[in-house]
Amino acid sequence: MNIPTPNGNINGSPAPQVDLSQLKDIHLPNAISDWPIAFGWWTLLILIVLTIGAGLYFWRRYKAKNANKKAALQLLELTYIQFKSDQDSHNFLQHSNQVLKRFCLKQYPAAVSLSGSAWTDFLIRHSEKTFFNENLVHAMSQGIYQSNCQYDADELYKACSSWLKNNKIVALDATIGHSND
Repeated sequence: MNIPTPNGNINGSPAPQVDLSQLKDIHLPNAISDWPIAFGWWTLLILIVLTIGAGLYFWRRYKAKNANKKAALQLLELTYIQFKSDQDSHNFLQHSNQVLKRFCLKQYPAAVSLSGSAWTDFLIRHSEKTFFNENLVHAMSQGIYQSNCQYDADELYKACSSWLKNNKIVALDATIGHSND
């Protein structure tokens, strides 16, 4: 029976020495490069850029669309502050009407020439949440042309600012004429 010796040989003969100097080093594969990235990553990158671009476009469009409304609300507030200091109700009535018409100049160009009851009907028709009571309707349609018109200026301010905030853009129809009631 052959019994292995402590040096690993079976027959007791010395093992041949291997020349390790002739072995070559282990070569590791090249590192995986990040470039060029895979098609899926390119698609994701393009989608992200398009989404950001579309978001910026719609945000700027929204801001431009609401710039007219914001300016009109600020001008109405300045007019109201002026009224609070000088208590000139006729001037406040005229300026409030002018603010609404200036707003309509861009949003509803055909409505700018309306006056009288056609103007107040237009205002009522183009806002679901605005409440122009009978007194305000009379003041907006007829009171502008009178030297002394009695109305509640606080209600007018609230109604005009509410109209500016809640107006709905509706295509002007043929029923809106250039009436001067």
